[in-house]
Amino acid sequence: MNAIGAYFSPSGGTKRACELVGGLFGAEEYINLGGRERAQRSFGKDELLVLALPVYAGQMPAVPGLLDGLKGENTPCVILATYGNRHYDDTLAQVKHLLGEQGFRCAGAAAVITPHIFAPTLGEGRPDEQDKAVLEQFVQGVKDKLAREDWAEAAVPGNPTPAPKPAVPVKKDRDWDTCLGCAICAKACPTGAMDLKTLMWVDSKCISCMSCVSACPTGALGFNSSLIAQKLTANFSARREVETFLEG
Repeated sequence: MNAIGAYFSPSGGTKRACELVGGLFGAEEYINLGGRERAQRSFGKDELLVLALPVYAGQMPAVPGLLDGLKGENTPCVILATYGNRHYDDTLAQVKHLLGEQGFRCAGAAAVITPHIFAPTLGEGRPDEQDKAVLEQFVQGVKDKLAREDWAEAAVPGNPTPAPKPAVPVKKDRDWDTCLGCAICAKACPTGAMDLKTLMWVDSKCISCMSCVSACPTGALGFNSSLIAQKLTANFSARREVETFLEG
């Protein structure tokens, strides 16, 4: 079975998780779902989609049409929800529901801890060797499952159709002395919240993913999440473990 990875990963943590799990399936192709244009890929029955998305406020990123370009044909998929040690809430159920409408069947799912973009000490160094051991066992379980013709979709927790939540507001700034005016930041913005000419943000469209900050080649963009980090660190520092879902 040909495995293909796909990810939305503004700060790189979700990409690493996708490549870790995808690599265990032998994936050699990876689709970046970021940027202003939605990636397009059709999958056959004998392929496997390994999809990894970060958790924002307990849900998948609120990027319009983020998964619309992925089309399956009764195609098995593995869903990864990556999060910064707080919780994944409704993300797995939400993504499973959307992929189901587009022709995919969920063979397995996992909630994987990665560094929190606003509180880097949460999830620092994750996934680590302990996580990798759990994920190796999970991948083998998926392989064994797909070897059977009568396999059932994995059951996952959460609400598949949650009410949208507002983005966490985070103040961003730009150092115009080091800014090149190249618009790489605006082109990286998945919601079109940055004007390609003025390079300014439209707050109502911004989902605080920090794609713009990560993409800047000179480090001219920054953000201040110190207050959020204090709250998160005070309440969610206890280590959470990878959770996996295989049974129907």
